[in-house]
Amino acid sequence: MAQTPPALRARRIVVALDASSPGKAALQAVAALASRLQAELFALFVEDIDLLHLAAMPGAREIGYPSAIRRELDVAAMERSLRLHAEDARRLVAALAENAPLKWSFQVARGSLTSQLLSAVAEADLVVAVFAGSEQAALQLAAICEGSASAAFLRARTTREFDELLRELRRRGEP
Repeated sequence: MAQTPPALRARRIVVALDASSPGKAALQAVAALASRLQAELFALFVEDIDLLHLAAMPGAREIGYPSAIRRELDVAAMERSLRLHAEDARRLVAALAENAPLKWSFQVARGSLTSQLLSAVAEADLVVAVFAGSEQAALQLAAICEGSASAAFLRARTTREFDELLRELRRRGEP
């Protein structure tokens, strides 16, 4: 097991997840970090309210990638899809926590990513976003953490991104 630099300490790591298929590799790296630091891993899956509002609009459609098939959107189907994504994410976090013994919890919240994370950030030492979704949400989340007295922010969708960000965090002597 790698030695943790003295400057890198965290009691609680918050992982922000959404339906944009969290990077499994990045989530594995976060779980390994939490285990190494003996920190609690708190995973928060956010059901994006904007997606549900879009699905409720008359005539709302999506174009599948890579199929280019056009489909109508509806709220019930969108809610089912979000529940499935949340359950997949919960199972993944549970399996990772079991493999790298660590204390963990998982919560599903409906709303905007940034508003749902406000209270979670207040109790976090490190916030990691492993979603591939909105760049605006990531920027807002980074600003929230910047305004926090204790929480550092990382955004990683792959192991490579996570490792690069972790190296930079260590270089700066955070958190």
